Amino acid sequence: MSDTRLILGICPKCGKKLQIPAELHRFSCLYCGSWLHVEELLPELTATASISQAQEAYNYVAAHLLACVTGYPDAFRHLTKTEFEPYFQAYRQACRPVFRAMDAAAQARPQEGAEAALAALADIFLDQVEDWSVKNKRGLTGRDALLDDVKCTICLLLIPGIRLERTSACEDFCRILREQWLIRYPKKVFQLTTYEEICQGFQRKKLCFITTAVCAQSGKPDDCPELAAFRSFRDSYLQSQPDGPRLIAQYYDLAPGIVTAIGLMDNPAKVYPFIWDAYLRPCYEALERGKAEACQSLYTKMVQELARRYLRVQI
Repeated sequence: MSDTRLILGICPKCGKKLQIPAELHRFSCLYCGSWLHVEELLPELTATASISQAQEAYNYVAAHLLACVTGYPDAFRHLTKTEFEPYFQAYRQACRPVFRAMDAAAQARPQEGAEAALAALADIFLDQVEDWSVKNKRGLTGRDALLDDVKCTICLLLIPGIRLERTSACEDFCRILREQWLIRYPKKVFQLTTYEEICQGFQRKKLCFITTAVCAQSGKPDDCPELAAFRSFRDSYLQSQPDGPRLIAQYYDLAPGIVTAIGLMDNPAKVYPFIWDAYLRPCYEALERGKAEACQSLYTKMVQELARRYLRVQI
């Protein structure tokens, strides 16, 4: 006699609810088309999960969270005005089943409490990151570079994605994860942010993003002579050049991501003085001498080199 029972669960790929005949061991999701095994289904969990449900959710998060980072090694390349939002939304759709399981997973250790369960999950995840970076390193500096990529994906995708669930367990996990990361990798600092905060950086209009950030870091007001000179250079000289409009559009696409990357994953107090000394001071001095062409060359070089360093983009 065939098994007529239905197994209820959530597709781990698209997050849709499914009802699967128990006799099927492998099936295709009706919504996204992904081929799955029955054991891959994420159980539909209530706000207060049973112990068995909570443990199942805990195991599910522990087994799948790493892929939400290592499966997206080039997050920094998409930190531009045109690419970030669609890239993030596709990421969230793929990884949301893992994020949605976090609340139930936090209940897996009722004797110790949610904080202990979330701390254990963060510890498991970071152990997995460590093992993955050792196995996949290339060359003498390969592991360090891989950890930088992991940090970037955690900062730009994982944490904003988890925080969009807007639950206390998700918020607590992000805080704990950052604390434990900094214990293991104290030189690889990053800040907690949200999806909305990252997107806001791309929505400001008519700002000299990098120059504004550099001048603000040094205490200069928005109407300082330096910013006035750079804005005048952009709106008059550069706009009138044959390739000027394209360069301006390119700058507005890349610059917010560069500033975001510096603020979230570097030390602005050290980086911005370097940018001023290496690029903007000589550019400003060139403008004072009436050498707009020299300023354009320096400014273009700055954007190219910062995009390569922080976005891994060649322009």
